[in-house]
Amino acid sequence: MLKLHGFSASNYYNVPKLALLEKGIEFEEVLSYTGVGPKYKPEYLDKSPMGKVPALETDEGFISESRAILDYIERAHPEPSLLPATPFDIAKVQELSQFIELYFELVARRLIPNLLTGSAPDPAVLKEVESSLDKAAAALPKLSTFDQFAYGDQFTLADIAAILNLPIVRNVGKAFLDRDPLSNVPGLEAYCARMEERPHVKKVRADAAEDRPQFMAHLKALYGF
Repeated sequence: MLKLHGFSASNYYNVPKLALLEKGIEFEEVLSYTGVGPKYKPEYLDKSPMGKVPALETDEGFISESRAILDYIERAHPEPSLLPATPFDIAKVQELSQFIELYFELVARRLIPNLLTGSAPDPAVLKEVESSLDKAAAALPKLSTFDQFAYGDQFTLADIAAILNLPIVRNVGKAFLDRDPLSNVPGLEAYCARMEERPHVKKVRADAAEDRPQFMAHLKALYGF
């Protein structure tokens, strides 16, 4: 059986977790928090060389990095597919997924330490984050209308990227910008509401909420947050 190492409060962990759930693949969850190294689970570095979550344990060995794990899952378990049928449409799904990761999630992540600790961000960093998020939000409608799914007429990896990463942008915006940077993206509000009704999205959200107090306690013990 596949084993997914990580923790449910992590959106990176939830990317392959949601893919596994949507495909109906049986897997086991193995708890490992961040901060892996001399102080905490040094053996995890044999599973994920940079100590990041998630890591997927297979009969052949370990795979780290969410994108590589998704590729393995799709190739090893092609049905039901989380990619469209044609090469062009597959590329467009990957394009949208990467766009969301690079220009939304990674940008907003710069303020996650402030969100976790309740501290004020550096004004210069905050200005850069706001500018970058606004630029990405203006460009997003060129890649998706969010009429039904993020791309095309089926649930794909682009939906996984959107539903697990865009809420982070909204949380950061509301906390530090006093606004939702995505509020003017056409169709996005209704799309997010539809995605939140999916049973496996509900499970991922519930598991994340249940894990969050334990994750925060781990951060406090390891880093003094």
